[in-house]
Amino acid sequence: MRRLEALVEADGEGGLRVLSPGVGLYGGAPRRGEILVGGSRAGWLVTLGRTAELVLPAGATGRVAERALADHRDPVAYGQLLLRLGPVAAGEGLDSGELTSAASAHGLPEGCHAVVSPTHGMFYRRPRPDAPAYVEVGQAVEVGATLALVEVMKCFSAITYGGPGLPPRAEVVEVREADGAEVRADQVLFVVRGV
Repeated sequence: MRRLEALVEADGEGGLRVLSPGVGLYGGAPRRGEILVGGSRAGWLVTLGRTAELVLPAGATGRVAERALADHRDPVAYGQLLLRLGPVAAGEGLDSGELTSAASAHGLPEGCHAVVSPTHGMFYRRPRPDAPAYVEVGQAVEVGATLALVEVMKCFSAITYGGPGLPPRAEVVEVREADGAEVRADQVLFVVRGV
């Protein structure tokens, strides 16, 4: 899945406004109270049938104070407000324990990482019913490797390996969803360990 940086501007109160970088359908907003940093997932945007993961640009940090839209597939325009981020007090964040690692947040074994669904939809492990799965447990993957597909309203998007916090090369330790299962945004699909 391709990544797209959200637009960010100061709100005049020490926080940030996170804006849509294009037109399309927006969803998968982070939870209120969650702390985001540069590279953090800020949702997803579907434009002309292509899904992109929205990420916060480098240097942007804040706590989600407001989600401007409902949680699933809202039409948005370029520059439309998606989130308001409040300031993060000194001492908060990764060092204070306020943020948990992806591993602990998803109940993963030590040293493992989660690959999550970018959106609600149908999960497919193979390109067609008679084809082998893109990846199997025990297989090594590198950044850019296709792991699966997710279908939203007859539009198929590849779930590719890579992103903030994931090692450049990893072994698939677990596949958590069955082929053809309905999945939700941020649901763990694969568990991987760096190699």
